[in-house]
Amino acid sequence: MEWDALLLSLVGFYSGYKCYGYTEGSDSLKFLGLSIATFVFAMTQLSVVVDGWLDSFGLTLYSGMAVEWGHIISLAFILSALAVFIRQSKPVFAQFPLVYAALPLFIVLSYVLVANTYALKDWLLSIYQAGAILVALLMYSVYTYREQRYIYILGGIILFLITFVMYWYIPGIRELSDWLWKTFLALSLLMTLYGYEYARKKGSKNKENVQL
Repeated sequence: MEWDALLLSLVGFYSGYKCYGYTEGSDSLKFLGLSIATFVFAMTQLSVVVDGWLDSFGLTLYSGMAVEWGHIISLAFILSALAVFIRQSKPVFAQFPLVYAALPLFIVLSYVLVANTYALKDWLLSIYQAGAILVALLMYSVYTYREQRYIYILGGIILFLITFVMYWYIPGIRELSDWLWKTFLALSLLMTLYGYEYARKKGSKNKENVQL
């Protein structure tokens, strides 16, 4: 049994369910993108669990391909959700057209061109992941500096950054100790989700908007 994949699958489905519950009002597009991303991610991890079970019967589900494409689709929706956030954080007169927020979805098409090139597709994946993490880190560093209620969201993003470094830059973690980075990834998701709920609760008391 792939227990680490099962853990990520359960955390992913829970996070997707919670994000979908926040798809209301001006936050609908942001959280719709995040819920799709987490549901897709959860499904890829579930495919790993099922593949491990089928392997005992001499069958396969080709979960490696599902995980690869699931990751790139999840990243596309996360980047799109971040683009919506950036748009909404600006004054109305400075907002770019909403359709531009869908541009990150085209990275799925660009990935088709390098899908058979191992080194290049890993390079692109790391760039997409780093871009999403750094954008979120910069935004929530500013928001946390202004208001402490965003501190847990920032903590979750820092955990994402640690997971990113562990996966790509610490030898042996990715291949030999994958349970370690997967545990950190699950903690990152839960911490960020808790951080939003905390900020939302604090904001509702003060009748303020929460910036995701």
